[in-house]
Amino acid sequence: MNLYGKVNWTEEEKGKINNLQSKLDEMYLYRAKAAYLRSKAKWIEEGEKNTAYFCNLETRRQEYNSICNLIIDGEECTDPKRISNEVFTFYSNLYKSSYSEQNVTSFFDKISNWIPVIDDNFRKICDEDLTIEEFDFAIKSMASDRSPGPDGITTNFYKHFWEDLKLLLFSAINECINQKELMTTMKQGVIKLIPKPGKDKKKLSNLRPITLLNTDYKVFTKVLATRLKTGISEIISPTQSGFLKGRLIQNNIRLVLDLIDYNYLIKDDGFMLFLDFHKAFDSIEHSFIIKTFKHFGFGDAFLDMITMFYTDINSCVSLLEGTCPRFRVERGIRQGCSISPLLFIVATELLAITVINSNIKGLDINNHKLIISQLADDTTVFLKNKEQIPLALDTIKIFSDASGLRLNLDKCELMSIHNCSHSSLYDIPVKNEIKYLGIWITKCMADSEEKNIQNTIDKCKKTLNHWLQRDLTLFGRIMLTKVESLSRFIYPAYSLAIPPRIIKDINKVNFNFIWKNKHHYVSNRDLIKDYEEGGLKAIDFEIMNGILKINWLRSFLKNDNDIWFLIPSLIFNKVGGIQLLLVCDFEISKLPIKLSKFHQQVLLNWKLMFKHNFSPHNVPLWNNRVILNRGKSMFVEEWMTKQIWSVTHIIDENGDILELNRLNEKYNMSCSLELYKKVSQNIPTVLVNTVKNNFSNMQTPNLHKIKLDGLDLVDGKCNNQFLRKYLINTLYPGRTKHSLIFRDYNKSEISLIRTKYLTFPIPPKFKEVHFRTTKNIYPSNEFMRDRFKFVLDNCYICKTTSETTEHMFYGCVTIQNLWKSLHVLILSQYGYIDFWSFQNIQIGVILMDKNSEFLVNNLIIITKYYIHKC
Repeated sequence: MNLYGKVNWTEEEKGKINNLQSKLDEMYLYRAKAAYLRSKAKWIEEGEKNTAYFCNLETRRQEYNSICNLIIDGEECTDPKRISNEVFTFYSNLYKSSYSEQNVTSFFDKISNWIPVIDDNFRKICDEDLTIEEFDFAIKSMASDRSPGPDGITTNFYKHFWEDLKLLLFSAINECINQKELMTTMKQGVIKLIPKPGKDKKKLSNLRPITLLNTDYKVFTKVLATRLKTGISEIISPTQSGFLKGRLIQNNIRLVLDLIDYNYLIKDDGFMLFLDFHKAFDSIEHSFIIKTFKHFGFGDAFLDMITMFYTDINSCVSLLEGTCPRFRVERGIRQGCSISPLLFIVATELLAITVINSNIKGLDINNHKLIISQLADDTTVFLKNKEQIPLALDTIKIFSDASGLRLNLDKCELMSIHNCSHSSLYDIPVKNEIKYLGIWITKCMADSEEKNIQNTIDKCKKTLNHWLQRDLTLFGRIMLTKVESLSRFIYPAYSLAIPPRIIKDINKVNFNFIWKNKHHYVSNRDLIKDYEEGGLKAIDFEIMNGILKINWLRSFLKNDNDIWFLIPSLIFNKVGGIQLLLVCDFEISKLPIKLSKFHQQVLLNWKLMFKHNFSPHNVPLWNNRVILNRGKSMFVEEWMTKQIWSVTHIIDENGDILELNRLNEKYNMSCSLELYKKVSQNIPTVLVNTVKNNFSNMQTPNLHKIKLDGLDLVDGKCNNQFLRKYLINTLYPGRTKHSLIFRDYNKSEISLIRTKYLTFPIPPKFKEVHFRTTKNIYPSNEFMRDRFKFVLDNCYICKTTSETTEHMFYGCVTIQNLWKSLHVLILSQYGYIDFWSFQNIQIGVILMDKNSEFLVNNLIIITKYYIHKC
């Protein structure tokens, strides 16, 4: 069919043209999505698509990650052949085994008695024959839209055709198990080199190798990883936070920060040794991993499968032009499959076992020994004094000789818990600030704020300003504040106190960007609310920070005996423990303990959320902001042990405070006169009299529960969504503004009006115009004149009437004719529908027939956008 140059087309030809145009649109959309997947771009929302943007971004990312030049023998080289040879040589040597059976045997002989053995049930789970149900679960739980392996078959492909493929794959993997050998394609990987942030990517040592593996192999490893997770926690020390559910990276960071914040608890010199293993994931010996699992008691069937994963495997490195030659991978785990990180932490558990059972003297904190913390290979050893440093290095060397993990002494660092005059000890630098797990650890609060937060604010502001060059909608800009700004502050806020002025600065950057650095037409308090309440779910960082601090508190309550919470437990036990404190009417400045800024912020957010509901007989004596001794609230452990915590507990039958002898007799204790006076004489008279006056009606006192809105704080339902809503309602109570237009609608109808349009198959630009009209913030001439005193013309269409929003979208004669024509068109297709009022045009219609309602509301919004663009 040749229609080039033809003017008058038949209906059949028009239909074919439309069909071809639809196919072309699909091709462009597919190309955009494909480029998106490869570029791993953080795009704002479905609907604001830009094929050219994605393709350009993909190209830029490929160019950035590709090796175009390399430092070889001290000189920069751009020759593809020399680069390929250099990469091949580098990784062939890196993955070449240096395994020593003698060293491994000697190592296990020393520590075998300390290695725990898994129970029979866990061993049986790992050894059982594979089931098709496990494969079903594995494929469903695998992430979609990930880069494929050498065969190019994605996870999406397997998910789509799973019912057709699963028996074939299941049979193939079982055949591998029977033959004790992987298929050839399963043995192969393609390594992508990812530059480490802030490092020179011309040096191979600064590139992180990620192995792309075929999906069939990843399904197999996913099944075994799922099995391993069912019981691995019983053999991994609680001091290891890596790759296990419920173990959090911020625990490692907070432990280090607690040691600095509460260093007065450490009576010894105290040093923290931060270890750096040279390419740990790439150097651990395969045979060491297998022997480790054997010593933990895993069965032969499971060991055979793990052995199979690392027998006769090979990889090549993806380059700008093809790949380098393939090389054998004789050591290191493949960073790209589910089971690899679990294998690694099981192997490195032996480092923890070695250190814990060595002669190294760790920190003594109130008779608790603290000696090691780990997050995968990031290891910190806590030492009593400087004399322990060489002993620690010698102990770690024994593990290194067996496992293949070698210390990079040039990158190991020391930090003293107290002041230290040494600049280095045993050739390891002693530093006042160290970057640990992405957070700058420093003893100076101002430096910490500058390095961890302020620098990030500056980067986010620059990034967001770059996005202002694009014509994005309000919805898109809100999404970008979450993706490109707020996401960067979540990690530090988990572990650090964020001062109010910085919270204000972060909000200023984000909300200014949302409004394109211009006037804020909707208040922040309205914009952050849910769609149902008239907001757009923008995020207030003050609320986000509060959620993160409350989440730390939830973790503390659930795991208060863990090593991570050793120091907070010791501190809060001085006032009766965290559970008692949270239900007391405390004031932080009046507590008899000195708290770090982080813990203060945790308590401030709790105070903000928790409702005490004052009742005189239920008010705890302890940690009470009005019951003070020398300006500080009190806690008496002996009294609390006897369940004395309320005024009601220490009054007689007449409502008077018990005399000392009667108090001691009633509770079988021997309280001194001094302590008695300290408590009784500091209880405000008004509180005693209130209790006395209501004594006859007084109920048995009960401590409040740690609940929010009737929900236990540690309950799984008390999640981020619940906390966010609770905090918003606490900080910004009441309805959103501009709600008069909804006076004729019930609550469910209002919710529908505010949310339904967001699901319509129309571009975001159309929805933005609709949102502005519903919020009465459309920038008509009259609106701009009232708000900013601008002198503007009348309606740009009729030229005679002042241009209000109502006139522009409804009242103008020309616009009225437009709506009438549209109404007639709809009547001809769908039967009788009442003509629309301005309120209908402004917010939409609600009809009995939902299909008609859907059509009419879409057409109204589309027409409003047309009017807006005229």
